[in-house]
Amino acid sequence: MEQFGDRIYKARKAKGFSQGYLADLVGVSRQTISQWENDKFQPNSDNIDMLCQVLDLSREEFVGANSDTVNNSRKRQKVFTILIAVISAAAVIMTIVTVLMGMICLTTNTGDMMDNSYSIPQYVFYVVLVVTAILILIDVGMIILKIKDKTRS
Repeated sequence: MEQFGDRIYKARKAKGFSQGYLADLVGVSRQTISQWENDKFQPNSDNIDMLCQVLDLSREEFVGANSDTVNNSRKRQKVFTILIAVISAAAVIMTIVTVLMGMICLTTNTGDMMDNSYSIPQYVFYVVLVVTAILILIDVGMIILKIKDKTRS
């Protein structure tokens, strides 16, 4: 079965376009065209529309059997976006919990220690702090990957 990259390559060659020229017309880098043609990455829906327009092809004849691949790519992007949202929400909640625990654990009591009804050990606070930091780092990393994925396709 013909790969998606092969279709891009054949359509580009049929028009007599270089990768650089096609990239300029589509609004991406030459490296992106190369990665599409080598099936390292799939163009997103907007880029497919632009490729069809520039190469004078209908979406059906251009995408053909690979429409499932494009749909799977969209589904993966949606799942990734939902995952980022869930981790972001968890990071926000953990940040609030960490601040509250820090206020409870790290404030000094001027009275009797027995008066403190919140007997949270400091090590629990530090564990929550580390978990919060890890969640935030994972969230930032996933957002960076999402941005790179959008700029790449």
